[in-house]
Amino acid sequence: MNETWHFLREFESKDLVKRYIKKKYDFGLNSAKAYEITSAFKQGRSYFESVKVADISVKPLLLYYGIVSLSRGLILILNKEARENNIKPSHGLKITNWTDVEKSGKLEDIIIKTTNGTFRELISATNNKSYFRAGSSGINWHAEYVILNDQFEFSLKDLSYSFPDLTKSVESWLGTKIPSRQLKTLKHKDNKTVIELHGKGEVAEIFPEMLFKNQTISESNNITNVTFECPAPPHLCQKWKSAFEVIGDPYVIPPFGSLIFLNDISKMFAVSFIFGTISRYYPTTWNNINSGIKNDSILPFAVNLIDFIQAKYPQVIIDFLESPYEFEK
Repeated sequence: MNETWHFLREFESKDLVKRYIKKKYDFGLNSAKAYEITSAFKQGRSYFESVKVADISVKPLLLYYGIVSLSRGLILILNKEARENNIKPSHGLKITNWTDVEKSGKLEDIIIKTTNGTFRELISATNNKSYFRAGSSGINWHAEYVILNDQFEFSLKDLSYSFPDLTKSVESWLGTKIPSRQLKTLKHKDNKTVIELHGKGEVAEIFPEMLFKNQTISESNNITNVTFECPAPPHLCQKWKSAFEVIGDPYVIPPFGSLIFLNDISKMFAVSFIFGTISRYYPTTWNNINSGIKNDSILPFAVNLIDFIQAKYPQVIIDFLESPYEFEK
């Protein structure tokens, strides 16, 4: 068991959870809620341990159950009013177009729609915020987005752009270059956002004009400069490993459906929900994929994604547990 889980084991102790809450929020947590938190983290660890030895036919489902458990534990901690009996038992997501996708075989076209449930509660508890390692092995930056009250939809293709460490797998699966760029700098000046991106080329999909108004774009020395008017930062996601292995970098991707910005933890939750749902409710489709019978071009991405989320989701949970950071104070 790695250092990440060594730390998370502390949240399986009632006494340590109560001590953590007292130190972080300066209030006394009752034992009943402390047990609810420890139960969620214990269950989450058990699911994650099961994923390591499970057959590929059930790995996505076990991973998703583990993610739900850890997410509920985090929600119980971040939301003072949350309890087991008032957190909604539903997932908060549903696939809306499975019949069409099953006919076409184009899994990237899967559409999921938000409902009331854990997904929306997770976004709310984390304030739709992502923490970033920007040219660093440690957290040194964050971005926060508006929390939408209405239901909204996005696709598996949208989500697949969100994991820069898996770019090669995504591009092999989709057969096209994905629209993402490494962020170099981001500054605000005179009511405008000024961004430098590594590399040259088209960025219209990343910065749709309906959101990023009054744009100016220029290129020089393999850097793309983008200036625009928008109250929110661009849609960002974390790349965990660069050429220096342990140094991370933020990447810019298109808003989902040209309108939606989500933090990294909810993107991981959502993509795990999709593969967990396929594994659980459409096992023939999933077995056809992992057996090389039909639509198996997605398999390398799916397997690499499972490994990636299994390693990184617990760390993202820790990122929130250790917040706020000095740069936020």
